[in-house]
Amino acid sequence: MKVTVVGSRGKMGSLICELLKSKANVEVIYDVDQVGSTYQFLKDVPKSNVLIDFSHHSLTDDILAYGVKHKTPLVIATTGHSALQLEKIKQASKLIPIFMSSNYSFGIEVVSHVLRQISKLLVPDFDVEIIEKHHHHKIDAPSGTSKHLAKTIISSVKTPLVEVQGHQGKREKTDLAIHAVRGGSIVGDHTVMFAGQDEIIEISHYAQSRSIFAQGALKAAFWIVDQKRGFYQMQDLLKEL
Repeated sequence: MKVTVVGSRGKMGSLICELLKSKANVEVIYDVDQVGSTYQFLKDVPKSNVLIDFSHHSLTDDILAYGVKHKTPLVIATTGHSALQLEKIKQASKLIPIFMSSNYSFGIEVVSHVLRQISKLLVPDFDVEIIEKHHHHKIDAPSGTSKHLAKTIISSVKTPLVEVQGHQGKREKTDLAIHAVRGGSIVGDHTVMFAGQDEIIEISHYAQSRSIFAQGALKAAFWIVDQKRGFYQMQDLLKEL
């Protein structure tokens, strides 16, 4: 099996490459990253069985072009895509298998599953807030995972909720606020708080190592190579396993 890793010199990409080296069924790893101030051109990379993207959303067009050209399944683990980029990904998934998630932790997907069940029971009697914490090097705030959890809740209830970034004044009843904390070396903590009259329900997930995301991405990569063209997410893999 031949694997292309884009963003191979970053924290997650380098970890993915190390884990791939220990896999008996992996023959070749094409590592793609920056050379000086520019990125390697994916067009110069040979065809592989799967591409794992831990780079930056600005490379989305190049990654999709590579996947479509070589009929290579993609595992996209970057966040911060624009609406236009997301549409391009969905269009490309009509031609090749694409697996995309803002968080490759199985624990987060289990949390999402729980939120789909309890949100409809608690909203509108409970106010919903999300508190997330990450290391001080993280570029985006709020995190892609926080946005995913907020979207999960909003799509599960009939009561209209509006995602907002923190509070700049009095809380509105329809607010679903995400509070982003950045500091130190925190890998990734997410807490969803349902605050009601005289009671609070919290669901939390604490990532203690980046390896959980790398292991999840590898499971997605080994799974997606056997799938038909289409758009896949963690809940599809969770159902399968």
